[in-house]
Formats: sequence, C-alpha cells, structure tokens
Amino acid sequence: MAYDASMKYGLLFLLLITSAIHAQVYRSVDKNGNVVFTDVASDNSEEVIIDIAPSYNPPPTVPLAVEDSDVENSTDVKTPLYKVSITSPTHNESIQNPETVSATVSIEPKLNAIRADKLLFKLDGKNVGKAQTSETISLPRLDRGSHILVVSVVDKAGKVLTRSKSILFHIHRASVAQ
Repeated sequence: MAYDASMKYGLLFLLLITSAIHAQVYRSVDKNGNVVFTDVASDNSEEVIIDIAPSYNPPPTVPLAVEDSDVENSTDVKTPLYKVSITSPTHNESIQNPETVSATVSIEPKLNAIRADKLLFKLDGKNVGKAQTSETISLPRLDRGSHILVVSVVDKAGKVLTRSKSILFHIHRASVAQ
C-alpha cells in the first residue's frame, strides 16, 4: 500500500500524540526498511521516550498608562478634556515623492488660550519644532521609509494633557537607478 509522505507523517504525528497520552511508544524497522511506530512491543522494537515539552506561560500583561489621567488640574481654569486625532496623513498611507507632508489634527474642544495649551507634534519620537496653537504643521524633506506621527496637547509648563493615537505613514521615493 503506497502512502504519500504527508499522510505518513500525519499518521505518525497522530500516533505519537495519542500514544503519548495513553501508552508507551515503540519504534521498529520492518522487512522493507520502513520505520514503524506503534504502542505494541515486539522482539525487534525499542521503546521511544517522549518528553513532554515544557509549556510556556507568558507573564501577565500590564495595561499601558493612559495619559488622559495625567490631566493637570489648574486652580485658575479647569483643564478641558481634550480629544485629539490626526486627520492627515491617514494611518498606513503611502505618499509618493513629497517635497513636504502636511500634517493636520482635529481637536475638541478647541485649545484653551487662557490656559495657554498647545499642540506638540512628534515624528519618530522627536519633537517637530516647538509647541504651537496651529492644527497644521509642514514636515519637509522626509526620508524615504516609514514614519510614526503623534500629537500631544501640552499645558504652558509642557506637561502632556492628552495624546492622539499614533499613525504610521510611508514615504516612497523614486530610485536613482530608474
């Protein structure tokens, strides 16, 4: 009877798993030179010791601290509960040969001028300029590749009041070889 290799190995795997749970496993070679695994001992068989692989229990996950809870309470003016999101570029957007990329955000409620709250743009973990009140910033001469942009609302002391979700976008440049 001819079996293809995948069926043979599949049956072998099934036999090993079920045998490891219920009984001992024996290995022998038949008269045609085929290796045979079984749970029945014979004169020319040897017992196969199956070590049960250690299981891995990952450490418990700890939720990341949400910066919204770091909202500073000012005695002068109550800190607004800002919601900020990046509207351009969009997440996972690919941009072909840009001279500059214009990043824009949406913020609700509007920045509190009395508190002097501002927006701080970060590209790849580094500040892009200083904190500003404008909801748009130009990102000139970006290198080709993937970039991560995040925007924070900061108070006049520079403390982060809230932060947008980070977005990933990609810059594509024409190759010199083309």
